[in-house]
Amino acid sequence: MSRFIETICIQNGEIRNLEFHQERFTKTRYKNFGLTDELDLSNHIIISENQLTGKFKCRILYTEKIEQIEMLPYEIRKINSIKLVENNTIEYRFKSEDRTAFELMKDSITEDEIIILKNGQITDTSYSNLVFFDGENWITPTSYLLNGTMRQSLLELGKIVEEEVNPKDFNRFFSFKLINAMMDLEESPELPISIIS
Repeated sequence: MSRFIETICIQNGEIRNLEFHQERFTKTRYKNFGLTDELDLSNHIIISENQLTGKFKCRILYTEKIEQIEMLPYEIRKINSIKLVENNTIEYRFKSEDRTAFELMKDSITEDEIIILKNGQITDTSYSNLVFFDGENWITPTSYLLNGTMRQSLLELGKIVEEEVNPKDFNRFFSFKLINAMMDLEESPELPISIIS
């Protein structure tokens, strides 16, 4: 079995959305290993002096126990083009180290990134959830592959709403953003729908 991952944003020495990561980490350990003990992530994340300024990606690799923790400087990737790719069999309910399915889809394109279409519905990119702007609301697809921690946080704060989204809906949207643990709604660049092919 592949190892699982929690990717946590450390911004100026502060851990972002820890409670959402803790909940997913605990649920993943229970669903995959039957474990009910609660390992407290905050006891394992050590922020050094040189990580008190700027943005860092804290990457926790685990199975039944935490196996490895990496702390890496983070910059938002620039996206100029996105390809809509159909895959009706992909499953990614748990954030896993095994990203073979995503890599195979990305190998077949020349664009910077993919949006995965599953059973006619828009899901996610290879590394983020999506939100689309209709002029009034930021809308996230109900048909996600992975319910990301940032997505869940923004839903609970009422900053985004859930709706079914399919490619025919693109003409009612003005723009879109990629969101994940490392990019909230304000930080993520706003992208024109026209870059999706």
